[in-house]
Amino acid sequence: MGVAFPADTVSITTANGDIVILRICDLCGAAVVEAEGTDLAFHKRWHRATGSGNWVDPATRRLHGPGNPRFSSGTAD
Repeated sequence: MGVAFPADTVSITTANGDIVILRICDLCGAAVVEAEGTDLAFHKRWHRATGSGNWVDPATRRLHGPGNPRFSSGTAD
């Protein structure tokens, strides 16, 4: 049994009624909070800066990120 990550954007509502938008990173599957001073583009720049843009899923051996030949985008922004 595998884990299915949501794609694109997820929104949740807090107990106080605030709506929080989470954007899913297609490189690592992280849920990145959309907030002032941080966003998915900042997160992806971190991947590029640290060289962590490619990773291999240990369960499927699938390469994620720009090193995957099926990665369609020329940039990680």
